[in-house]
Amino acid sequence: MKSAKRQGGYHRRQWIVNSSFQYRFVGIMLLMLLLLTLGALGSLYLAIWITLRMLGIANEPLAVAQLTTAALVMTCELLVIVPVVVWIGIRLTHKVAGPLVRINAALQQMATGDFNIHIKLRKGDSLVELADAINVLAEALRSRSTSRLSRTFDATTPTHRA
Repeated sequence: MKSAKRQGGYHRRQWIVNSSFQYRFVGIMLLMLLLLTLGALGSLYLAIWITLRMLGIANEPLAVAQLTTAALVMTCELLVIVPVVVWIGIRLTHKVAGPLVRINAALQQMATGDFNIHIKLRKGDSLVELADAINVLAEALRSRSTSRLSRTFDATTPTHRA
């Protein structure tokens, strides 16, 4: 089922529209996740180790097994969470990167003197206010250039007298 029938919107065909921005954002999210996980794992490990030392059972095989199990559980959780974080990061950046690509293309078109643009964004995209402002600017410039062309044409056209 195609999304072209959506009300007043369009459907982006690819999730990665600005790879450097999106991958950098996801990389930062993964780094933060890794740091938080290492902090949680380290503090959990330290808390368990201190407790076992205070009880005098730090060298017991059962205690070592519990520490190892805690570390393995946290590592497995990290391995499960990483793909979820990547997916969420791409989804979040998609709502910014897509509009940025469209806005950049429109501004490049306007820089060449072609003001016949209208930026359409999807429902839920970011930067809607900026796109609307650029649309207003393009309309004003289009009107100004049309009126200037009209005045130039009127000034150069000879009048016919009867």
